[in-house]
Amino acid sequence: MIQKLSTIAPGRLSVLVEEGLRGHHLLFDFEEIRAAFATPDEPVTADEADLVGEALLVICREPLATARATVEALPRDARVALIRLYFRLLDRAGGEDVRH
Repeated sequence: MIQKLSTIAPGRLSVLVEEGLRGHHLLFDFEEIRAAFATPDEPVTADEADLVGEALLVICREPLATARATVEALPRDARVALIRLYFRLLDRAGGEDVRH
């Protein structure tokens, strides 16, 4: 499974996606996830996209504690964008039947 996930989610992100497919979202608190989807989806700014990209690099390379701290340090709008991106990635991973 990890091998298949690594094509969609590189590095440590594949482990987080695998857990996410099981319902364990290790990077985000439940309330944070709920809040991210309580508002309409809006395009991200270039600055927010840069912050999300930098956070993704940390998530792929660093241990969970460092990844969580990076996520928590993001400004609200960038964190919301990252949460939504993470769930799109889960949808994609689940749709490609990487769990079997």
